[in-house]
Amino acid sequence: MSHEIVVGMLNPAMSAIFGACLFSLWYYHRHLTYIAIFVLSYVVRLLCFGILYIAFALEDPVLRLLANAFILLATALLSVALSMRLGRRPHYGTLAAIGLIVLATLYVHQFVDPNLLVRAVVLNLGLAAVCLLMLVDIARLPERTPIEKLLFSLIAVACVGFPLRPLAFWIPGIPSDQFEGVYWIVVSISDALICSVLAVAIFAVIAVDVMDRIRLEAQIDVLSGLFNRRGFESRATDALARQDADAPIAMIVSDLDHFKEINDRFGHMKGDRVIQAFSGILKDKAPPDAIVARLGGEEFAVVLPQGQVAAAHLLAESVRSAFKELAPNIGLDEVRLTASFGIVVARNAEDLPSLMDRADHALYQAKRDGRDCIRQIV
Repeated sequence: MSHEIVVGMLNPAMSAIFGACLFSLWYYHRHLTYIAIFVLSYVVRLLCFGILYIAFALEDPVLRLLANAFILLATALLSVALSMRLGRRPHYGTLAAIGLIVLATLYVHQFVDPNLLVRAVVLNLGLAAVCLLMLVDIARLPERTPIEKLLFSLIAVACVGFPLRPLAFWIPGIPSDQFEGVYWIVVSISDALICSVLAVAIFAVIAVDVMDRIRLEAQIDVLSGLFNRRGFESRATDALARQDADAPIAMIVSDLDHFKEINDRFGHMKGDRVIQAFSGILKDKAPPDAIVARLGGEEFAVVLPQGQVAAAHLLAESVRSAFKELAPNIGLDEVRLTASFGIVVARNAEDLPSLMDRADHALYQAKRDGRDCIRQIV
């Protein structure tokens, strides 16, 4: 089988299969925008080998250069997608510089001083350089998950594999007039392997992200947008486990006063608007790294970051005051909206059930003292 047929059938088929699978994943998980970039990468890879096949058939050096530009672009798009997935700014400038240098060198050795070996070395070094950028992105992560470690390893294999491909020119026993055919067979087969290896890593990363999203959605209260009890308890337990004795954690629990009367008088739709409004105030007033949750019904909780004990009472008072002024904004002019708050500070090595029990006692004290107030107990 000639190298033209291998290039024209194997590589476009592989790219089309993986591209179609990735597109299906993106269609159902469009919030993961980086998947669309991965799809685009495989589409460009498909075009690359399609153009290369035509270039072989027509013996057109311009199309060969265009195919090289497309394979560089396809690999650069992988780097862009990975950076987006890791929450980093893609290396647009560096990628553009690599592309320009490689393409300029390829142009010279395609049209001015034709040399297939030089073109092979330069192109593969350029592809390896793009893979190196991806490795740098992953290496800079403070902590790497098992999937990210797998991704690093597979990209490293690709990074090493690219520069090894020109060694095909030195395979002993190959007649000089067959060097190019052997090289393209090596390129085609190795590219299919690299394409498959990277696709496996990409699918693994996407699977983890999708599962994380499902897990997170299961821990979010639909009405308020805050954590539900499950999400709250897992995060609050972790926060307590990391607590420093010199920088304790404060917890605020809150309950909307006479909420049942609001539901009975105005209906559950108005009651839901009250819940949403109070939740919005909590999210707006609480620090970005606080754990804010709706525990159920009209009960809420906030766990402040370590060392912010002094801010707990100020936060509760700010929320209490803002909530009292909210009624006209949600069509309840004739209702006095109030909430009661209980505050406790975690003791050394205290577990979550104990902390929440003490917080409930503080809240009950606020209720007994007439509601619409804040109470803190030791």
